[in-house]
Amino acid sequence: MKKRHLMAPLGLSLLLLGACSGDAEEDKKADQEQTEPAEKETPGVVDKSDTTTSDDELKEELAKEEGVSQVSLIITEDAGGYVLLDFEVSEDMKKEQAEELAKKFFTRIEKEYPDHSMDIQARKSGETFAQETKEAKKE
Repeated sequence: MKKRHLMAPLGLSLLLLGACSGDAEEDKKADQEQTEPAEKETPGVVDKSDTTTSDDELKEELAKEEGVSQVSLIITEDAGGYVLLDFEVSEDMKKEQAEELAKKFFTRIEKEYPDHSMDIQARKSGETFAQETKEAKKE
């Protein structure tokens, strides 16, 4: 009788170990299938790197302005052309100063890219502080 009491729990333990290890192998296979890179590229994906540029000279000029710490300038040539300018202003800058800078940058960029739509944003602590926009005239 004592052998039967010892064999039953031991047998159940072995069954559980076998069942658990089988699940682990299946989980490994599933993980491998999920992490393998897709061999086919998604159809219809357009590489926009050929249509997007940045005017480094202009970007440096804008970054030299007092109170401007970061400048992000993107110029697209597709869909009629678009100029996106975001710049971070210092914490102590007043709204009027930021608006003047946005207008100054707007005027400067409009001379070089007159046919482009524009969105110029002064940001303070990551939030839009002043903004100038222009939609390009459609022909």
